[in-house]
Amino acid sequence: MLGLDVGDARIGVAVAEEGRPLAFGRGWIERRGRAADVQAVLELARREGAQRAVVGLPRRTGGEEGAQAAKVRAFAAALEAAGLEVRFVDERFTTRVAARRTAHLPRKKRQEKGRLDEAAAVAILETYLERNA
Repeated sequence: MLGLDVGDARIGVAVAEEGRPLAFGRGWIERRGRAADVQAVLELARREGAQRAVVGLPRRTGGEEGAQAAKVRAFAAALEAAGLEVRFVDERFTTRVAARRTAHLPRKKRQEKGRLDEAAAVAILETYLERNA
């Protein structure tokens, strides 16, 4: 299965096997428009043998959804329309977790624009795996 951290500029990507507790980063996709982005995710899902995408859903601190959540839901709906099963995970604290996980990397690696997105995708997918073990 895939883990996706969907942002305006990039989509962080992680993968895991069903029934396994660990997720692994697979980089990021630079956003190029919804149709191209959906195709890129579908191609990755095909290569990885993934039938499902776990998508981080941004919420405000109080738990309500805002404009970014609407964008993420629209992208997820496009993935579903293309045949990929989608599940959501609250991603409120994944950026903080991702920052901690990448803190050990050399400064140059940490500053790569997609590195944090990839780490957030890993955190999103591992959250799903823990809750659905």
